[in-house]
Amino acid sequence: MTSNGIDTSSEQSIPLFQDKLRDSTSRYVDMTLITERPMEHRSTFTKKLGARIELRKQLLLRRKWLVDMMLSMAVVGIILMIVENELYYLNVADAIKKEKKTTVSMILKLFTTISTCLLLVAICLYYRTGAEIRMLDARVDDPLAVTSMSTWFSLIVELLVCAVHPIPGDIQVYMTTITGITDLVHMDGIFSVLMMFRLYLIGRFLVVHSPLLTDPSTQTISAVSHVKIDMFFVFKAAMADHPGQVIAFTMLSMYSVSVWAMRTCELYYTHLSQAHSLTQSMWLAAITFLTVGYGDLTPRTHCGRFISVVTGLMGLASTALLVAVVAKKIEQSRSDKYVYNYLSLIHLQCKRKNAAADVIKFSIKAFSAKKTHSQEPTHSHRINMRYLSWKLSNAIRSMRSTRAARQRVEEASVGLTD
Repeated sequence: MTSNGIDTSSEQSIPLFQDKLRDSTSRYVDMTLITERPMEHRSTFTKKLGARIELRKQLLLRRKWLVDMMLSMAVVGIILMIVENELYYLNVADAIKKEKKTTVSMILKLFTTISTCLLLVAICLYYRTGAEIRMLDARVDDPLAVTSMSTWFSLIVELLVCAVHPIPGDIQVYMTTITGITDLVHMDGIFSVLMMFRLYLIGRFLVVHSPLLTDPSTQTISAVSHVKIDMFFVFKAAMADHPGQVIAFTMLSMYSVSVWAMRTCELYYTHLSQAHSLTQSMWLAAITFLTVGYGDLTPRTHCGRFISVVTGLMGLASTALLVAVVAKKIEQSRSDKYVYNYLSLIHLQCKRKNAAADVIKFSIKAFSAKKTHSQEPTHSHRINMRYLSWKLSNAIRSMRSTRAARQRVEEASVGLTD
């Protein structure tokens, strides 16, 4: 209470803003654009990072083991297929249709099918492991989020390529030969040739066992620089380090596969008396691989023609690689180019000095000859004056060409910045 009898405690202050405006502004002021998260302790973050690194290491080891299993199953299936085909070749003269139904043939094909099934399972697990690695790197839980359409396409193609093999039994179809004769033939020959496409797994095996992939520092650098270490990266690195060995191994492998495929096609789909022997198949594959083609031997089946086309393409690719390596080997190195340019500059400098000296010398001689000819105009003096004038012109021309050549060498030489 005051002296005037007015209760000041009951007085209310007048707001500067309206209540409605105050509510709206306070609502916007209280909003936060970024939700606050509790700060993780450094030790907790380190433990999570260490667990992620350890899990990634285990996944890489699992993928390496799966690739080893894939290549092992592929090689086992190819070996069993080759053994079954060789048994067929041995008995083809006596029983061309009975051998495919024998117990030995059925057992070999059964084990080939089992190895193929294990190979397909290993391929699926390999792609699953790759998806888990990408999920760990991207910190996501959905495998579909890190799997692109190209990955699905690669998986389907690999399953189709590796699933081809001679299945147990005797599958025969009618096929028209080159001569126009329709006959009942086995499909095992085509399946056996197509099984050789499994050898692409050798490249994947070399990639997972390469130091470029197993080294943690290399993985870190590739992740930072967004460079994918795959089969092509390892192949280019091997070509840079050991070009001769890589090309020799590649050409020998392609040639061996083409020889076996040519022999298989000729023995399966022609009569024994008309089929090419092993030496003839080697000669035919060699002249096709080298793109020579003498014409003394030609394939007698459609399968053989297909193998010839593939062999020719592989020969062209190998020849291109060989030419590139040879051109790189005969190219001058940095030191060789520097020494060559330095010696060229010294030679051109000496040549230019000699030409300049000749210009001065023949200028004096031509002036003296001209003065002598003016005093005593004889035929010999005129010939001498023309000869000296011609020598002077040649000296001037040589000095100019030498100067231009020196400028070209200086432009092509290695500078300090290089």
